[in-house]
Amino acid sequence: MPHTFSRVSKLARGYQVGQVDAFFTRVLGLRVSSKEARTIGFDLVHGGYQVEDVDAALDRVEDDLARTERDLVRGQMGERRFGSLVTSEAQVLRGRLARPHGDRFARCGGWTGGYDVGQVDELCDLVADYFDGDQALSVDALRGAVFSTRRGSRAYSESSVDAFLDRVVTVMTKVT
Repeated sequence: MPHTFSRVSKLARGYQVGQVDAFFTRVLGLRVSSKEARTIGFDLVHGGYQVEDVDAALDRVEDDLARTERDLVRGQMGERRFGSLVTSEAQVLRGRLARPHGDRFARCGGWTGGYDVGQVDELCDLVADYFDGDQALSVDALRGAVFSTRRGSRAYSESSVDAFLDRVVTVMTKVT
């Protein structure tokens, strides 16, 4: 039986009940990856499930799935090869972080909206410090990152930033 969540009022918008229930049914059947739990989206409808409750459950599910996936791969590869794999993945990400502020991701053009360049660069600096071992950083801090919307050259492409942060989360869950 799927997890049940609190519903918002009929005038408020929440996640579409059927979509959420179907996804959590798949989770119970062990047919979901941590990446899918991290990237799933649900339609917003009147009278749906409380967004915060569902998002918190998704975070817990993602963490559990990531641990299971990590332990499986680590067992198959052995500790040493697994460590080398994670280090290699982190080094690829460090290449983008080493770029100068303002040049880390594709910029939006014209009136296209995207993420505020300065805010994204600030978060990237925190990620770089984390990879350097200079600062603690949680996966939840990345999950909860919110950027102001800007247009044109003052904005990074949302899809580029989201894909990069997804890869950072993947690496971080392999080491925690």
